[in-house]
Amino acid sequence: MNPEKLIDKYLEDNLSLKERYHLNNWVKKDLKNLNIFKEKIKSYSYVIPLHFDTDKAFEKFYNQIQLNKQKRGRRLKLISIAASFMVLIALGFIYNHLEVNKVSKENLSSKEINGSLKNIQITLPDGSQQIIDKKSTEYVKTSNGKLVASKSDNIIVFGNKNKAEIDTSITQINIPYGEKFRLKLSDGTLVWLNSGTSFRFPQNFDTNSNIRQVEVIGEAYFEVLSDQNKPFIVNTPSVNIKVLGTHFNVASYTNDHSTKTTLMEGKVHVYRNFQNEIALELNPNQQAIFKKTDLSLSINNVDADKFNSWIEDVLVVDGLSFLELKKKLERR
Repeated sequence: MNPEKLIDKYLEDNLSLKERYHLNNWVKKDLKNLNIFKEKIKSYSYVIPLHFDTDKAFEKFYNQIQLNKQKRGRRLKLISIAASFMVLIALGFIYNHLEVNKVSKENLSSKEINGSLKNIQITLPDGSQQIIDKKSTEYVKTSNGKLVASKSDNIIVFGNKNKAEIDTSITQINIPYGEKFRLKLSDGTLVWLNSGTSFRFPQNFDTNSNIRQVEVIGEAYFEVLSDQNKPFIVNTPSVNIKVLGTHFNVASYTNDHSTKTTLMEGKVHVYRNFQNEIALELNPNQQAIFKKTDLSLSINNVDADKFNSWIEDVLVVDGLSFLELKKKLERR
């Protein structure tokens, strides 16, 4: 097959093992082939600044690959090379403080619903919408001046301790690309919201209900305050997660091929949104993966800390395909 067609299939994450083998050999056979491969990657992704030095970036990552080979004693796959290359591009993008304003219509249409937002936006139960500035916003109030939330220790805290004024109606927060947000729910649970995420939750959890329930589309990390009498339920479009008190991460973006629930501490139950579904039980350093293609739900053993590293602005790319990495860069 034509090598350039193989590269196109690679960028579309559609290579067979045999084709991947042939492409790998072709790239390493000749410097000219390597340059063609680099230029193809460069032209494929709009996130690359026009004056970013591709050759220097490629040289840096190539030298690092060689060092890793000596340390590990094994050959790296071509997909790892592309992932390393894209990370260097992203670093160059950040260090140069560039802003890409033009996005092709095709890329725009594939983004999540929050991809076009410019600011963190909250929609209150009365229908009013407000912009949240993490530095300057001290209070969140309804259109008639009723206090909904206030800042404490640099966290926006929701809920009302006055039992006579408890409001259980739903609030929604939308996070744009390039932003993160941290908040505290009325029960004391801490929630970190990643870029491109929508989060729905009650102003106060209903004291008469036997559960605490929220909804996530996107990615969130939870530190749930324990309450043996009221399990905490996280609903996503694909799976539900039931916990008592624990630390876990859930990634449920609409244009990802899977939903991943990763447990750091405690114990959680994960089940598909079907009636009479038998839940999978997760222990620390385990991950439940729901595949949207075949509706399967399975468990993998993982290093859980890698999956909430985004809280500290760390991007872990181990095992990601080119397209998965591209999506993560778009959201950042």
